[in-house]
Amino acid sequence: MKVYRSRPLKKFRRPGLFFITCIILLLSRAGSCPAYPTTGSRLVVRNLATAAVIASLKVKTGDYFTIRYIHSVDRTPIFEEFRLDRNLGIVLEKTWFTMFGAGLGHWPGHGDLTQDKNWITIDHIEQPLGSFVLRIGALNVGHTIIYHDQEINLSRRAPGVRALVEFKPGKR
Repeated sequence: MKVYRSRPLKKFRRPGLFFITCIILLLSRAGSCPAYPTTGSRLVVRNLATAAVIASLKVKTGDYFTIRYIHSVDRTPIFEEFRLDRNLGIVLEKTWFTMFGAGLGHWPGHGDLTQDKNWITIDHIEQPLGSFVLRIGALNVGHTIIYHDQEINLSRRAPGVRALVEFKPGKR
């Protein structure tokens, strides 16, 4: 029967050099780190002029989010639903509102128009946007992103700002 002896661990001859090497590697990577994790998908809203992040949500590819706001002229609620697609970016899927007003309508061939007692709905729009620019309204407009149980009121964070809304898919 053969007996194996474990080898004693070799001590670092220069522990200071190992430590310094680790610090240099960490610092060299710090400058290239993005403002959000690269492993997870994010929905990011940035100030178009300064690139400052107004909002950032951890999301999943294939999920939906909604933007809710109050029409500036008619003072009625409007909802727009978007899908997050890895290849197409943000895709407009559906919109619904209580009345046709300024800037609202249906373009034949772009979705299915239905109306019930309370809502006018345009569904199955399937319009790829990639990303889009949103002029965030004043506090009384209340531009709000709704994702699952989260609500982020953009009008409280950056009223009057032109913002880029973009989907950043994570690594597969």
